[in-house]
Amino acid sequence: MSLQYNILWVDDRKEEYQSLEMDGEIKSYVQGLFFNPCIDMYDNIREAEEKAPSKKYDVIFSDYNIGEGGDGLDFITAIRKKCVNAEVLFYSALHNPPATNLDRISFLRLKDNRSYDELKEKMKSVINLTLEKLNDLSNLRGLVMSEVSELDVVMKKIVSDYCNDSENEKNMRDYIVGTIEERNKTSLESSSCKKQCTHVWRTKNIKDVVFKQGFESYTTARAINYIVQKIKAKDSESDIEFNLESYKSEIIDNRNILAHCQAAYDAEGNEILKTSKEDKKFNFEDIINIRKNIIKYHNVFKNLSNEVSSNG
Repeated sequence: MSLQYNILWVDDRKEEYQSLEMDGEIKSYVQGLFFNPCIDMYDNIREAEEKAPSKKYDVIFSDYNIGEGGDGLDFITAIRKKCVNAEVLFYSALHNPPATNLDRISFLRLKDNRSYDELKEKMKSVINLTLEKLNDLSNLRGLVMSEVSELDVVMKKIVSDYCNDSENEKNMRDYIVGTIEERNKTSLESSSCKKQCTHVWRTKNIKDVVFKQGFESYTTARAINYIVQKIKAKDSESDIEFNLESYKSEIIDNRNILAHCQAAYDAEGNEILKTSKEDKKFNFEDIINIRKNIIKYHNVFKNLSNEVSSNG
């Protein structure tokens, strides 16, 4: 499961649909469902058949009368043999629905070649169908957990890239390790200890430890916050916005709570997720909001990564 929603669209009238911005409208629709859309459009079967196995597609849209000595069914049969099992929507103004033993195929008989609105509505309907499997809250929880882990990886990569500069690495190490050492001292039962203990990371390069398990999510987020503050100090016009405590509450805390939730039903019979202590409950709207925040931070980190690379 992923917030990335991949669409394969095959039609020899590709440029016509693009000029009408139909691909843009479909993208906007998917974004409105809080997924990241990616549409790969091809105007010939050969190229589409070659590219189809290279990505996990969620849905395939295809003109049935696609030419090149075959039809849409030949195309789908070929890619099914390559383990491409996405939902398929055929459309045509020239053919009636084909007889097929293949699963997960629907067909739209267009009134004419200019039935754009009809086609768009059917595409949206098929997209909704493919997302129905996520209406189970346990599946939604799995998606959120997976995507938050991906955010961790993205953040760690940014920290590593930032530390390619030796001065940046030294300052980052002093900040991260110093914070950990201070936290450890305040948690000691005895305040009379005079030992000047140092964390083992004090002698390590941050690039060597950032991907290790001990470099946990909140530590990584603090490193990101440090980088953002340094960038803003150098460039007051930088539009990168990152608030450490907001990220903690919107992403990290929710991920940690979801890891220990159980499926249940409220008094109205609606499915919810709740902790064993019942001090926190999640419904569909809560999960959608978390999904929205995940996409927001993916965009923040994408921009931050670009800034770090350009300043490196």
